Amino acid sequence: MSTPDQPTKAEIQNKVREALGRATLARARNQREQALKLVQEAINLDGTNAEAHELKGDLLLELRRGDEAMVSFKRARELHPDRPVLEDKIARAALQRASRLRAVEMSQALLEGRAKPAGPKRNPGYAALLSLIAPGLGQFYNGEMLKGFIMIVCYVFLFALAVLAVLREVASAPMGGQPVYERPVDIGSVTSALWSGSALPVAILLVVVWIYSIVDAALRASRTMTSDDSGLVV
Repeated sequence: MSTPDQPTKAEIQNKVREALGRATLARARNQREQALKLVQEAINLDGTNAEAHELKGDLLLELRRGDEAMVSFKRARELHPDRPVLEDKIARAALQRASRLRAVEMSQALLEGRAKPAGPKRNPGYAALLSLIAPGLGQFYNGEMLKGFIMIVCYVFLFALAVLAVLREVASAPMGGQPVYERPVDIGSVTSALWSGSALPVAILLVVVWIYSIVDAALRASRTMTSDDSGLVV
């Protein structure tokens, strides 16, 4: 029973509705901090009002305060367990909280030297095309300068070995005593020399390096396109 100095239950409810109405209006005007103060006033008047706790959670979620929003949504669910939308809001608050914790972890890792900043996005198709043109170009595109340089050196070295091996095979072929530099270019003999004798393993390695460069460039570029590529060093 209320005393003359204490407001009645009806008066409290009227004040709660008034505060929530003003909070909703402030929220519509993007005045979320002001709306949050008004909602807290409503909760101070009546801590069992599920609508007030839910609105507080909505505002906290919009303010990127997922931890506090989850507490408010859980309290609203306790007061109104038959409202299914609260489960979805709790899940959203949990995701926001996890995202914030991940950002904190990443910042700490950067400070401690356990992580590197995420690099720019790379197009996997473009990286593969560059390596198809010349092994190592895709790695240069991805920012892997050392690997690209090694790819180019290996490819040029193997290409030179393959050419020398083919020339040696052609030169050793019987041509009636005619000097090598005077012999006509025979594509058939060059092809035969390339896929036989000492030139064959070199040609195979040449193709392997080329294919590896294409696949590696595409895979490395695709990793930069993923949203969870945080750069954490594990």
